[in-house]
Amino acid sequence: MEYKNLTLEIVDRVATLTVRRPGVKNAIDLATMDELDRAAGALEAERTLQAVILTGAGGTFVSGGDLKSLEALEGIEAGRAMSRKMQGILLRLEGLEVPVIAAIEGHALGGGAEVALACDIRIAASDARIGFKQIAMGIMVGWGGGQRLRALVGRGRALELLLTGDIVEGEEALRLGLVDRVVPSGRALAEAEALARRIAAQPPLAVRAIKRALYQGEAMPRERGIAYEAECFGVLWGSRDHSEAVKAYFEKRQPQFLGE
Repeated sequence: MEYKNLTLEIVDRVATLTVRRPGVKNAIDLATMDELDRAAGALEAERTLQAVILTGAGGTFVSGGDLKSLEALEGIEAGRAMSRKMQGILLRLEGLEVPVIAAIEGHALGGGAEVALACDIRIAASDARIGFKQIAMGIMVGWGGGQRLRALVGRGRALELLLTGDIVEGEEALRLGLVDRVVPSGRALAEAEALARRIAAQPPLAVRAIKRALYQGEAMPRERGIAYEAECFGVLWGSRDHSEAVKAYFEKRQPQFLGE
């Protein structure tokens, strides 16, 4: 599948999706949205995937929406349609069965911060800059970032970040809970790749079940979420991969997982 503004590479069950618009610091326009949607479909169809890395080329994650392009959209309904379109794309990426890891260098601003929050795990460079600058343009988050931000940092901190447009760097982002790990500048992608390889070595059914249990559990009452873990656990307990793992443990060898 050909892309103009993205690259999608799959190696050893790990996909790397890279936004490549260096002239505008990887800002997202309508054409890039369409390509992200196609890429999400391609990832959904890859049944052997174990992890996805989302990053940006040229030392920048995503600097936001491409204002020069998006300003051509006039009126309330056009704004809503664009918002809903990108929401749907990020929900598809977030809804992939396998974990999505954001490798954040440089700017993740405005819509770029919203893209980062749609990933399951965020690894940021120490000098990465993350912020929700939409308010300076007289708008607000529209790609689902407000709900994800509140879930991560709480309502009060979410309001402060959204109402001020303040930009935070790596260590502060880690303290707030915006990112999960901070690494030296220039190392975010390498660290994301190392994590993805570790995940790729795990039994496929368990990888998917763990992500599904955590996400489904968030939408359930606590006791129902705990019960759902038992449902998932039972399926894995009866799997061939579990039997293989136990056998390999006693035989003192590496297991050969089949995803069954």
